[in-house]
Amino acid sequence: MKGFTMARSMMVLCASGLLGISNQTLASAFQLWEQDGASIGNYHAGYAALGADASIAFYNPAGIMRIKNQQLVLGTAIIPANFKFQGQVMVVEPPFSQTFSNVTAQGGTFNVIPNLHYVAPIGERVGFGFSITVPFGLKTSYGRTTPLRYAATLTSIQAIDFSPALALQVTDKASLGAGFDIQRVSAEFDNVGILLFIPDSNTESTNKATGTGYGYHLGGMYEFSPQTRVGLSYHSKVAHHLSGTSKFVGPVADALNGGTLESGRATTGFTLPAYTALSGYHRVHPQAAVMGTVIYTQWNTIQNLTLNNIAGAIALPPPDLIAPSTSISVTIPQHFRNTWNFSVGADYYPTDRFTLRGGIGYDQTPVRNAYRNVQLPDNDRFIVAIGGHFQASKTVGFDLGWSHLFVSGVTVAPPPQATGGQTVITSGRVTGGADVYGLQMIWNFDQPVEV
Repeated sequence: MKGFTMARSMMVLCASGLLGISNQTLASAFQLWEQDGASIGNYHAGYAALGADASIAFYNPAGIMRIKNQQLVLGTAIIPANFKFQGQVMVVEPPFSQTFSNVTAQGGTFNVIPNLHYVAPIGERVGFGFSITVPFGLKTSYGRTTPLRYAATLTSIQAIDFSPALALQVTDKASLGAGFDIQRVSAEFDNVGILLFIPDSNTESTNKATGTGYGYHLGGMYEFSPQTRVGLSYHSKVAHHLSGTSKFVGPVADALNGGTLESGRATTGFTLPAYTALSGYHRVHPQAAVMGTVIYTQWNTIQNLTLNNIAGAIALPPPDLIAPSTSISVTIPQHFRNTWNFSVGADYYPTDRFTLRGGIGYDQTPVRNAYRNVQLPDNDRFIVAIGGHFQASKTVGFDLGWSHLFVSGVTVAPPPQATGGQTVITSGRVTGGADVYGLQMIWNFDQPVEV
């Protein structure tokens, strides 16, 4: 317990530093797998059964019992995502309409996903863990220089998860664990409005909201032998009710309202999905191990995304035609389906200080073709990954990893999107992909962790 007390101030300092860092990326829908730097090197193969470092506290809290000393893990994933929209945008404001052909817009961004994990034994059969992770995140940014701005400029969702956890060694071979999740979510949905019959009337709509939700995660681990073990974990769904502000800024707002039109009652809500992971690990040779993971995510919790009390312009019958409003509702149909994720990998231990790892994987998108939009132009992807670990000393180790996501081009032709008096119809194709670079430091306060 003395060591546990010594580490608390270090943990708090590291946690506070993470909160100011950007944490969105290109992912299957917006579920992220980069909750530690090391697993990027094998695309999280075996993540609920490995227990190689303190990140197991988030992946499967039962694995905390494999860490026999205090340990702090600081990691990050760096993701330069690249994707491009090419197609057509139509803006309809009855009786007017305008079609913009041959539209090209870049939507990729540079992203950083930090993480922190801490584990401490607090008895022979009890262990404590604490994690700060980003399990869900999304960011697309097309800018304001192309006609695609009428459909979307910036779309961002980010969930920061604060998770204390406890583990119990039930028998010599079996352990159980449970964690409590406190998720702080922020979201932003922006676009540009226009009055087709008034030149230079582009007016920005900025909509931001935040909220806090609560969930839990459970895990079990069983060791058939020192060389073979399996892990099963479950992360619960988390309901979020967000509130914030909506601003309509520009010539249309000036003409209708004499200045910026603002709503302080903007709200939205969604439920982040539950997911279940089954992992296996087997040391086939003193210098080699194989591992794999299957994850099932219950994305059907998200069917529609509705923004309430948005500021903007609404259509009226003649002679008024349009008027300002702070009570606009916008519904974006999603109709997500449940998905599977598969990964297999291997580790090679040429020496006691070096580990080489690699993996491959498949990630299924929850997005249905009929509802794919420019805010989330997602598709299935295949992944290859390589990485390694270097134990610099008995107490400090480092991990590097790289994953590449192969994503096929997809057609984007969602239902027309109505916002107040304006309807936008997009049709086209999105192409792109992403690389993920992982970096991690492991600090063992007493002795090196078991492998």
